[in-house]
Order: sequence, then C-alpha cells, then structure tokens
Amino acid sequence: MQENHHHHDLNVKKIDKLSPTRVRLTVEYDAGAISRHEASVVNRYTQGAKIPGFRPGKAPVSLIKQKFKEEILRDIVSHLLEVGLSEAIQKSNLSPVSQPQIKVGEVQEGKPFGFEAEFDVQPEIELKNYKNIPLTRKPAEVKEEEVDQTLQNLRDRLSTLEPDTLTQPQKGSFAVVEVSFELENGEDKQEKQTHTVEVGADRLLPNIEKEILKMSVGESRVVEDVFPADYPEKDLSGKKAKFDLKLLELKKKVLPELNDDFAKQLKEGSNLEAIKQEIRDNIKSSKEAEARRDERQSLVDYLIENNRFEVAQSFVQGQSAQLVQWMEEDWKKRGMKMPALKAEDTKQIQERAERMVRSSLLLREVATKENISLDPERLKQRIDLISTQLGRTTEETEKLLAGRDMLDKIKDEILTDQVFDFLLSQAKIRN
Repeated sequence: MQENHHHHDLNVKKIDKLSPTRVRLTVEYDAGAISRHEASVVNRYTQGAKIPGFRPGKAPVSLIKQKFKEEILRDIVSHLLEVGLSEAIQKSNLSPVSQPQIKVGEVQEGKPFGFEAEFDVQPEIELKNYKNIPLTRKPAEVKEEEVDQTLQNLRDRLSTLEPDTLTQPQKGSFAVVEVSFELENGEDKQEKQTHTVEVGADRLLPNIEKEILKMSVGESRVVEDVFPADYPEKDLSGKKAKFDLKLLELKKKVLPELNDDFAKQLKEGSNLEAIKQEIRDNIKSSKEAEARRDERQSLVDYLIENNRFEVAQSFVQGQSAQLVQWMEEDWKKRGMKMPALKAEDTKQIQERAERMVRSSLLLREVATKENISLDPERLKQRIDLISTQLGRTTEETEKLLAGRDMLDKIKDEILTDQVFDFLLSQAKIRN
C-alpha cells in the first residue's frame, strides 16, 4: 500500500538527450515527500534501537529522532531515490542499459527534494534495407572422394598393430621403446617406461626421432634433447635432458578390408553400401549447416553495413567482458591458463563485441517491426527434446532450465531463428 503515494509526489522535470545513446533525467519530489516517509523509518528505528533505560520499542520518538537523525534522513533519501528512479524511468518510457549515475540535490525537510540520473539507453534505430538482401546460396554437394576420405579415417580408427618383420624402423613404423631420462642438472629423472610410438609422425623430440630411425631392434642408445617450451608438463618445458632408449620391438599398422564385415564393426547389422550412404548424409547435413551459418552471417553483415547507428559503449564493454570470460573458460577446460591479452587482442575482442551488440539490436528491431513473437510450438518442441535427452518430464525440465537461467536464453535463440527465417524468406537468393 505504502508505495502508491509515490505516484503523486514525483515529477520528471526534464529529459536531456546527451547523445543518441545517453540521457539525463531531472526528477523532483514535492516539499512534503521527506516528512511523509519519516514516520515509517522512525518506527523501524524505534523497534530495533537499544536505548539505555528503555525496553526495546519503548523509547520516545523524539529521542530516537534526535539520536539517529542522520541515519533516518539517509534511509529516507535512499528509499526515495530507489523508488523515484524506477518510477521516473517507467514514466519516461526509457530502457537503461547501464547503471545510472546519480547526483542528489539539496536535502532539507519542508523543501522539494530532487536528483539527476544519467545512464545509457538503447539507441533508436531507423531500420531500413532489411528486405531483398542479396544472398548467394552454396549447394551442399557431396563428392565421392570426401566419402572415401571418411572411410579411410574410420579404417584408421579400427586398425590394429601387429608384429613387424623389419629389424630397423621406417617412417610409419610403430616402435615399442623403453625410455628413461634425467635432466641436465640432475634435478629430475624418470624411471624406465615403455611407450609405443609412430616414427616419423612428428610426435617425438627431433633428436630422439632421428636416433630411433637409425636403431635396430634390441639396440640401446643415449640421446640428448631439449623439451619444447610449450611442453604440457611445465616442470620440464624448455629443459635439456639425457634420454636412455632401447628399441624393444617394431609393429606395423594393419587396416581392416573395406567390406561388409568392416561395416558390421562400425554398426551392427549394417553393410558397406549403407555405411557409405550414412556418411554421404552426414557430410550433406554438415555442409547444409555450414551454408546456413554463412547465410546468417551474410544477412547480419548486410544489416550492419546498411543500418548505421550509435551504440552505447557500456553495452559493448559488457559484451567484451562476456567474450573474455568465455575465452577463459575455454582455456580452463583444456587445463590451461589463458595468456595475458595483448593490445591487438583487446581491440579485436571489442570489435567483435560491437558487431555482436549491433546484430542483436538489429535482429530485435526486425522482430518488433514485423511483429515476430516467440512461437510457443517451437519452444515446446525444444523443451521436449531436452526432456528426452535428460530423461525427465517436461515440467521438471522447464523448472531446471528456469533455475539455471537457461529458459530465457533458449527463448532468445528460438526468436532469433524465427527472425532469420523471415529475413531468408525475404532475401534475393542466387544459386
């Protein structure tokens, strides 16, 4: 109930447009605003204050007012600012995209109380050139050599290593090597370990690779080499070591024959022709997905080039921070720490962030102009799909997504898809 009378004593005196993306509101409460809010704040202090000689809540109001004069006034002003700012923004039909900077006027009981709030807002976009966007559509053709290459990779995955009759390795041989090493200054050593390595695949330190190619089965050698600077084990990176090598055995890779038996290994009950068809379908759908991404990128590039407007820097900074956070998480997933950003990295991130902000504002503008709203059927299908993947009911999934702030993200994605569908339906497509 208490909130209602704010509506009568608040006046938005003026709205200054400082730039296309920044405004300043000048707001004023009438002369009685401070005294009208005093009673409830004083009451709160009376209930909680510990005053010697009085039971809690029983101290006289005049004493409370005198003792907590500054705190009471501060609380009233803080309350008026919070309520007033939100109401002034609503009255002015503005949507801030940055934290308001507030300048408070003079505070005196019995006099009007005012403040100024300055903040960034969404730019006004005069949307044009969004229909008949020229697009070139790439056909998703599947070449037979792509199918063959995929089959080769699959054969490689199902290959086996079998003993070789060679006594000296060649490029492509698999050497079973016993290796131990000691760092140059003796600070670290590794006891004997056995590894199977492909010779000539550039996976070994260069000196070791060179020596293994000269060794015969059963032979031992001592080799010096340096661990590379980007070696995953940080304690060893860039350090010189002495390696004891012994070539125990040579093996060769044996690829399975391309026939129906090979197909059954990949998928029970299948045959070679069916596997080839599945590969064709997968390549086709992957090329179609790539073509869709390219088309979307072309649409966004065209919209940005043909619709110029100013963007609030706070918006771009927020998006840049988000990009840096994603990069850090990506490095973390790979078990590494992200290197410090150079000036040109920061510049690229900011440019990318600005394009992301522009494209999202333009797509939202298309949605508004064309009355495109979220398709509940698409949302239902997406949630049903996620429910199936998680093995939960639709209700449980919705609750889970809402709890993790994922539901709004999914709604955004679907609406974006709908806007792209609209733009594509209006585009001038050349094949």
